[in-house]
Parts: sequence; structure tokens; C-alpha cells
Amino acid sequence: MLGVGTQSNPYIIQTPQDLHNVRNNLTAYYELGNDIDMSGWGNFTPIGTSSEKFMGNFNGKGYKIKNLTINSTTAYVGLFSFTENATIQNLAIENANVVGQNVNYVGILAGNITNSTIKNCYTTGNVSGQYGIGGLVGWHYSGLIENCFSHANTTGRGRVGGLVGNGATSNSLVNKCYSTGLVTVTPDPNLYNGGLVGSHVDSTKVTNSYFDINTSGQTISAGGTGKTTAEMKQQTTYVGWDFTNTWGINNDYPYLQIFGVPTAPPKKETITIQSYVNHIHSKTSKINKSTKQTQSFLNTIQTLSERHTSTKRTISSYTLPNATSVQKQNRTVRSVTQHVTSYMNPIDSIVERKTKTIQQLLSYINHIKSNVIAVAPIQNKIVNASVYVIENTSTVQFEDNLSNTYAIENPSVVEVI
Repeated sequence: MLGVGTQSNPYIIQTPQDLHNVRNNLTAYYELGNDIDMSGWGNFTPIGTSSEKFMGNFNGKGYKIKNLTINSTTAYVGLFSFTENATIQNLAIENANVVGQNVNYVGILAGNITNSTIKNCYTTGNVSGQYGIGGLVGWHYSGLIENCFSHANTTGRGRVGGLVGNGATSNSLVNKCYSTGLVTVTPDPNLYNGGLVGSHVDSTKVTNSYFDINTSGQTISAGGTGKTTAEMKQQTTYVGWDFTNTWGINNDYPYLQIFGVPTAPPKKETITIQSYVNHIHSKTSKINKSTKQTQSFLNTIQTLSERHTSTKRTISSYTLPNATSVQKQNRTVRSVTQHVTSYMNPIDSIVERKTKTIQQLLSYINHIKSNVIAVAPIQNKIVNASVYVIENTSTVQFEDNLSNTYAIENPSVVEVI
């Protein structure tokens, strides 16, 4: 992953694999670079153990880890198994499913925190285990949880709370937090359960914090104040909270500004609509479409066609001069006149004739327009009407173009020595 793990240059987590690799350095600085979808990862192993605790700094930067699944048979279950002297802030975990099979100390964010700070974080989803089960943190041994909330449903056998399962010491501080998730304790529903905190050694260490008595199914808590759903959606309920820089509220539960304004879930509503209209009357008429052929008559139109033929034939042929030389020599010198015959192969010439013929003769005339103006007789005077016809003769040109053929005869030259 990017970065070197220092405060000035932290590791940047961008993929599920990057998140898994946090366990390789439990004391470094980390930041989320984007939302992380864990739906394709499968069962995630918690980061750290009770013997090798996470002691680093993890800053979510307002991003979210979504669809986290953890199913463990070892105690201290959560994204972080066990933290000590750690800081986790600005982190959201949505739609998580965290299960501790017959084990204790289970929370979506952390199974146990010791001397650690959790700020500006929230969780949604489901979490279950035996004892010490919380929607955010299972076992809060010491440290500060501030400006956090949980909408997660929690289930366990005892010490089960909507936000924190158990506040183990007087140094387990909770401030300005709330929870709304359903809290279920089985088989004994009265064994340390609470809407916000399941159990706490000193409930006064939980300050300015609230839980929804309607959605949690709980009217008690080891710290925090129970409010109705309607009251939980009113800003006046939250005494001392910073709704300028940290929190926001918009006719719903408070939200952390660093994550933006939450999108309201779609509401399903059935609406029955009855519509009444008068009877619709329609009139049908028969429409016939008739096509008639119209002919117009004019006087005879006379056209003049001419044919022009141009024929040009010129034949020319050129060949280079041909020269032959015949020599006859004898050792005996005689004065004899002999006739020597010279033979040459026939000179072939190619005469090519090209003819271009245009056979189709077309005659075009423009449309003839005629105007007839008739004036009704007035005072028995005779009015004559005239009809004018304009004739436009066509011209047709025909040309034959023949190739040229040339012929030159060059006699042979015979020399006798």
C-alpha cells in the first residue's frame, strides 16, 4: 500500500487486501483512501490479538468499510480484536455481520479497548456473542469513546449494550454518544443489559449520551438516558453537543458531519387511487378515399430532331528504318558481278481502330405552360382569347472517333563487296 506508516506519511488503505495487511504492522499510522467494500472477501480475521494488540493510529478520513463479515471462535472479536494505547477515528463500518461463536468480548469496531480513544465513529449491522457484546465495542476496559453512535442490533447472554457491552473500570469513559439498535439478551433478559451500555462499574462515567427506548427494546442502561424515537430526532435532546462542527441533524437521528448528510432510506407506501370519468362517446363516420385519373389535352406538340455525325479517319504508321548488310568474301579474286538476294522477315504492323458510338438519342422539352384568359363580353363586344404554345427543339449530337493508322515503307539496303 502507499505510504510508509509514519504520522506525516501514513499507510493509505485502498483495498480489502490493504486492510488485511494492517496486521503486519500494529504500531503504524493508517488512513483510508476510499470506501472499502468487503463483500467479496469472505470471513475477515480480526486485526491483532490479546497478546499482540493493535497500538497504532487508524484514521478513516470520513470513509466507510462496508459489508464486513467476521465469524470467530476466539475471544475478542471485531475489526480490531484488542487495542491498547491506540486511536481510531473518523471511521464508519456499515452493514457488518460480526459473530463470536460461544466466545466473549465482541463488538463491530473492537472486541476490547484498553487506554484507547475512539472518536467520530459509527456502526450498522448485527453483532452477537456470549458476554460483553456491544454495537461498537464489546469490552471497554479504559479510554474514551466520544462522538460515536451505533444502529447495530446486538445479541448475547449477558452484559449486552447497544453501544458498549461492558464498562470495566472507572476509566471507561463515554461522552456524547447514542444508540438505536435492538438489544437482545438470552436466555435471561435481565442479566446486565442496557439500551446504550450493558453494564458499567461507574455509570456516571457515561455523560451526555442517549439511547432509543422504542427501537432498542430497552428501558434501562448502565449509563445514558433513554428517549423516545421522536425525542431522539430533536436537536434539543442532545445537551452540550456541537451541532456546528461535529454533529448534524435533519428531522432524523443525529449524524456525523465528516461523513456527509446521510441518504434517507426509501419508504414503501401503498396508495389507492380511484378515478371517475364520464362515459366516453365516440362517433364513427365512413370516409371513402377515391383516386381519380386526370388527363389533360393539348394541341399537337411538334419537335425537331437533328442528327449530327462527324467522322474523321486518319491512318498513320511509323516504323524505324531497317538496314541489312550482306557480305561475301573469296580467297580467289575475281571480277564478277553477282546478284545477291536479301531476305527480311515481314514487318508486322498493328492497326487498332477505336470507335465511339452514341446510339441513344434523347429529346427533352420543358413542361409547357398555357394560360387562357377569358374576359366576359361587355355590351355585346366580342372578346377573343388567345392560347400560346412554346416549342423548344432538342439538339442531338453524334460523333464517331476513329483511331489513327499510319504506314511507312522503308526499303532494305543491300551492299555487295
